[in-house]
Amino acid sequence: MIKILHIAKPIGGVGVYIQLLTKHLQAEEFCNVLLCNKDDKITTFKNSLEEKIETFHINLNREIKPLSDIKCLIDIIKKIRKIKPDIIHCHSAKAGILGRLVGTYLKIPTVYTPHAYSYLSTNSKLKKHTYKQIEKAFKFSSAKTLCCSLSEYNRTVNDLNFNKKNVLLWNNSIEDVANVVVNESGYSLPQKYICTIGRPSYQKNTELLINTIVEIKKQRKDIHLVVLGVGFYSPSLVKIKELIKNKKLESNITLVEWIERKKALSILKQADLYISTSRYEGLPYAVIEALALGKPCVVTSVDGNKDLIEDNFNGFKVKKDKNEIVDKVLTLINNEEERERMGVNSRKYFEESFKIEKNIGLLEEIYKSMK
Repeated sequence: MIKILHIAKPIGGVGVYIQLLTKHLQAEEFCNVLLCNKDDKITTFKNSLEEKIETFHINLNREIKPLSDIKCLIDIIKKIRKIKPDIIHCHSAKAGILGRLVGTYLKIPTVYTPHAYSYLSTNSKLKKHTYKQIEKAFKFSSAKTLCCSLSEYNRTVNDLNFNKKNVLLWNNSIEDVANVVVNESGYSLPQKYICTIGRPSYQKNTELLINTIVEIKKQRKDIHLVVLGVGFYSPSLVKIKELIKNKKLESNITLVEWIERKKALSILKQADLYISTSRYEGLPYAVIEALALGKPCVVTSVDGNKDLIEDNFNGFKVKKDKNEIVDKVLTLINNEEERERMGVNSRKYFEESFKIEKNIGLLEEIYKSMK
């Protein structure tokens, strides 16, 4: 039995990742344990984690706070000595820093999944440089980097100059959601709409998305955007609500609070297309879900997004340019035949590449090779 300790703030995609691993790794061969903040587990796993995962709590801050981080580091060491894991798997930047330090100190095999590097998450040149140098410092560590997408792998090797022998790839993967029941959301929506999933934030570049709808409305007054995943840790929510009001888009945009996944998927399943204006991603579960539901996608050509969409095959990759996004969205809205063709291709690509039942074996082999 291989005991894997996940150190994480299991919010959003990271929570989904750990939930899926816990469910699909062979139970007779792998045991998963979670080390996270107390409130993180309550928020992320409520009504969603089918298999129980033993959980221990720490005080893991998102920002760099030296005194607090040292206390957390000491606490992690104490917890790990009690848990006695065979492998440490740390997720995202802060857990990755502390987890790799502890793994080196305690001589425990350690793997780190960035889920999109932190230096991509800021427009501050100083912060970007600082975060990048911290990541680069770990290229001399014995820890492996397990990337969640090909673009993240390439960034690790080419941008951070990590040795390829210490960089691994396992694509984010999900269970098939094609059989989700429609009309389960409880929301009254127009018959035709486009959809996105993600909290209003710098990462999701929601302002660009709203301004895109302004331009589309000039040609299609019936345009309607449904934004799912609003409400939980949405740094730009107030600003976005003000922008919607100022642009007189109240009847064209529906903001949906954090709801059960099956209800969110029900809404996505009925959409004409999926849209993402993100500045960066790891390998977005939302886009993978859109592929599984046979949706054409219009996405910005950034890390993560660009791994999932091929131009004119299952959607369009665009620059972070309002006019280009408008053009591609209108192309699909106005052409049902093209939407259907690309939707079929999306579904095909999902079945070939992103079903967790097909891909979990590779991750199991990675874990076994580390023990």
